[in-house]
Amino acid sequence: MASYSFSLSASWWLLALCGIAAAALSWYAYSVTTPPISPARRFTLMALRLLGLWILLFALFEPIVNVLRATEEPPSVAILLDNSESLSLRDASRDRKADYLAALKALKPETLNDALPEAVSEITLFANDASTVPAKDFVPDSMRLDGQFTNITKPLQRIFQNAERTNTQAVLLVTDGAFNEGENPLYAAEMLARPMVIVGVGDSTEAKDIAVRSVITNEVGYVDSELPVNITVQSSGFTEGAATLVLRDNGETVAEQTLPLRGTESRTVSFVYKPKQAGMHTLTAEIKNQRSSNQSGLEGELTTKNNAYSEFVNVLKNKRKTLVLAAQLSPDISFIRSSLEANSNVQCNVYVEDMKGGFLDNVAAAQDGKPLETSPKRTLETLRQDLADAEAIVLVGFPLTSTPLSFIEVVKTELSRGKPVLFVASQDLDWVRLRPLEPFLPFTTLSGSKQEMLALPDVKQPALASPVMKLSGTDADLKAWNQLPPLFRTETLVRVKPEAEVLSTVKLNNVPLAEPLLVQRTLNNTKSLAILGYGLYRWKLLGFAAEAAKGREVPDIFGTFFENGLRWLSTSDQGKFVRIKSSRKVYGSGESVELTAQVYDRSYNPLDGADVRVTLQSSALKQAREVVLSALGGGRYAATVEGLGEGEYSFVGTAAVNNQKYGEDSGRFSVGRVNIEYQNLRMNAVFLRRLAESTGGQFFTAEEVAANPDAVRRAIQSSPNYKARPITLRSDIALWNLAWLLAAALVMFAAEWFLRKRSGMV
Repeated sequence: MASYSFSLSASWWLLALCGIAAAALSWYAYSVTTPPISPARRFTLMALRLLGLWILLFALFEPIVNVLRATEEPPSVAILLDNSESLSLRDASRDRKADYLAALKALKPETLNDALPEAVSEITLFANDASTVPAKDFVPDSMRLDGQFTNITKPLQRIFQNAERTNTQAVLLVTDGAFNEGENPLYAAEMLARPMVIVGVGDSTEAKDIAVRSVITNEVGYVDSELPVNITVQSSGFTEGAATLVLRDNGETVAEQTLPLRGTESRTVSFVYKPKQAGMHTLTAEIKNQRSSNQSGLEGELTTKNNAYSEFVNVLKNKRKTLVLAAQLSPDISFIRSSLEANSNVQCNVYVEDMKGGFLDNVAAAQDGKPLETSPKRTLETLRQDLADAEAIVLVGFPLTSTPLSFIEVVKTELSRGKPVLFVASQDLDWVRLRPLEPFLPFTTLSGSKQEMLALPDVKQPALASPVMKLSGTDADLKAWNQLPPLFRTETLVRVKPEAEVLSTVKLNNVPLAEPLLVQRTLNNTKSLAILGYGLYRWKLLGFAAEAAKGREVPDIFGTFFENGLRWLSTSDQGKFVRIKSSRKVYGSGESVELTAQVYDRSYNPLDGADVRVTLQSSALKQAREVVLSALGGGRYAATVEGLGEGEYSFVGTAAVNNQKYGEDSGRFSVGRVNIEYQNLRMNAVFLRRLAESTGGQFFTAEEVAANPDAVRRAIQSSPNYKARPITLRSDIALWNLAWLLAAALVMFAAEWFLRKRSGMV
């Protein structure tokens, strides 16, 4: 049904008056002619001019025809079909792929059982990504079932974005429910607010299987330092026997344990190992047959593709070189040095000024009361060299008024290269002389003072999210921090930089103040930590030692804080201007590997125009493979590598600028060793039923659908919102913009001119 209306850009009365004026003008023009012509020709000429003028007037008033058409848009069904590899498994009692294809052929999703021919326009196949197939071109047997991950949330979000435009009123989801990527689909389904009719594929009973579910360890370890590794193993279907759990480091066996099999259970197995070399290590936990150490998995197991799991650990050198630079001896120097030297992973080098423009010979001896001696071995040149070798710098009460400017300049030069710094204040600190170093600290000084006061730390809950503040990782950490004895602090006023984070403020007489005590900052991947107080020994003597002497167990906050702080500082990528990595650490068999790189100049601005190349090495490759990364702009580079076989891969990437090597980076990844699709061998029926019920839909098994496909159609049509929606289409036809209207006016005036010439009129 359609309705029409007509409108002008101006008043109808004005058009009528202009039309009358045009008629009067035409009559006047031909009331008397030279030479005289017949009345018939005069009225013809008059009519031609009048029509031409009326057409022009009509166009000038911009006439528009408005057309309203009312129609209905039928409801549509969004069909989501799981295309992941888990759909090709064989369950404990059934062939999952055969059931899947039987259900699809019974449903005829391209027409939804011939009952809703207009309901389906396209079908979405999803795994870790989604692709659409026109319904008329869909063939169930053409599904490859090779997706390495299952992400149900992503296609649901895509449907939500298009639901109003396509009038999607129901979703048909066919899957085994084993999602392993993305957020929980329940949240996306609630936002979609459409009933979901779900067809579950697979057997929900336990299969005979043993799987390594996870490997949990630290992301960073140190050479010759113990690294705890927790491995979760899940078994089902085995009532007797045993399996061997093997832990490998870069393919070499470092430990193993025998696991008795006791039916269906999940257990956590703990290992401790010491890495021997620095670099990126692959830790792999694998189930081996106890009868044959070379055979993976157990006899009668459903699949062996989930018997291994890998994680990556970045192993650093066993000695983190730390340089402590102080302007004068103090109790803080003694306690900081003792804390650092107690850590076997830290190599501590202490420089203390001797007030004569040099450095003390033996700081430990000097603090033990022996005579202070200047060391001829410790010069400005050795300081410069040791600063260059250090991974982190600790400044304690540095500088003083007497500190030579050359010392400050050496420190400034090293900090400008991205070296992390831990700053500890003192009463005699010269805040004016400190200003050349402030660009590398998390604060700026507003006014300096030597007026001393005692300040309690005031730590808030959000600050415990920082790794620097972690003690036990429990709620007791906050209480432990706020029960520390006070530190000394001068009345110096500082401003915390915008990118810095305040970990602790102060309390004076139990009154909270906004003045910072502990501040950390990360900027351009360079880190700094500041303690704007001194007398840190009080935390050790009046806090930990006093309570320990009473036989109470309390955390050593002083030692833990410095260990956390230096670890956080020294594990940064300071000075790293080329960063190359793979998009994931673990890829499925046959999956494309994505390599990305970021290149920065010395000021950490993105650097374009670099030549970035990555060399891949693996036992799976006959020879090293070089990959050239393409520039994406903004200092970013990327490449996709296809056709890599199963195995462990290491890579070294280099960036060259103007044919000169600029920097390099390295890493590791694995292909095909861990297939996350085999981590869950049962249909997740509980989750699928909950998903269907929470959206007002229904759940069916693949066998039920194969036997009665009409049940799915009825479930979809039973939704109260599954109905056509009225649509009003409005179209405006601009008559004044039509070419034929102008052509008609030109024809009128041309005919008038022709008759005038034939009549001999001027």
